[in-house]
Amino acid sequence: MKILYATGRYSPLKHDDGSGTDYKLYHSILEQGVEIEFVGPFEDTASLLERVYRKLHRLFSSRRPAKYSAAMLRRGARDLAFAIERVKPDLIFSKNLAPLVHLKTNLPVVYMLDSTVAAFNRQWPTFSTFENWRMVQWEKRVTQIATRIITRSEWTKESLVNDYHYPAEKVEIVHNSSSLPPSVIPQSIEYPQPDFSVLRLLLVGRVYKLKGIDIAIDIVDKLNESGVPAELRIVGLEGEDRPYVKFIGSFKKSDETQLREYANQYTWPHFLLHPARYDAAPIVTTEAAAFGVPTVTNNIGGIGSTVQDGVSGVVLPTLSPAEAYVKVFKYFIDHPDEYVALRRSTRARYEKELNWASAGKHIVEILQTVMISRKNG
Repeated sequence: MKILYATGRYSPLKHDDGSGTDYKLYHSILEQGVEIEFVGPFEDTASLLERVYRKLHRLFSSRRPAKYSAAMLRRGARDLAFAIERVKPDLIFSKNLAPLVHLKTNLPVVYMLDSTVAAFNRQWPTFSTFENWRMVQWEKRVTQIATRIITRSEWTKESLVNDYHYPAEKVEIVHNSSSLPPSVIPQSIEYPQPDFSVLRLLLVGRVYKLKGIDIAIDIVDKLNESGVPAELRIVGLEGEDRPYVKFIGSFKKSDETQLREYANQYTWPHFLLHPARYDAAPIVTTEAAAFGVPTVTNNIGGIGSTVQDGVSGVVLPTLSPAEAYVKVFKYFIDHPDEYVALRRSTRARYEKELNWASAGKHIVEILQTVMISRKNG
């Protein structure tokens, strides 16, 4: 089986590009021993006409224009078509819709996505009404040529079925995985009785409101006000430290020293706190799971699949207030044995399915199934 992997904006050879997903995805497939080549990344240089349109769009709307320029869609399809002629693959695989929108091919296409455009903009309105409509039409074209679709959550699967009428039996779920290499993840973990004299909470995120950093600060304030000593570390952003809250800043995963410093952040907390207002398929929760650190979060986007309630953390109702998080933490402080059991099951879930070795194997099995079906069909 020869796979042609069409990238988007990010190179699968650079660990720091995007969230590192393209890098880990490409290498996890490569490590399965299959033949894979990639085409891209694709430059997004809008035409003069589209640049003028985008300026006018900003004058009349506070929302964003489409994520990709029309030029990128055309360039992506053209470069992918040239690559098909050169590589002569058995199958096209991509986690980016841009190179697939205008693609014309008889080859099987497997499309991978964290969230549909429709579901994303419904939960976290970002694009204007017209631009959202344009992008939904693009994604509908991709679903029409996709032999299979791989996604990260039941939430996105429901959107594919309900918004795009894509057959449910052709949707496969492969949960998101830790982007940390095995070299910085402990091979085994000890589970002593916790010392909750100071509750240690970690938040990893780069976008203040989206990741609920203000909610996290409110949570740690309320814990301390109620007599529960608690500290919060925020990784990914610079900021002004305050009582109980410390900003750590960002790390480059391509730098070995910074990578280890980043990974070491997960050895500190009792819990990962992830009160996001939207997240399709968080990576940080899987990184925490690698260290046996449970996540406390809420059921927004696809989080409820990435974090399994009662197994790898606690998933509160959608957009729960700070008081609900405080109640969870107080419960585990009063029930340390249950906390230890949650740590064990969190790490077990990482070992079973929240790592790229497992994900790569699962993805290749799906691609092989597509090829077998094509040969038999």
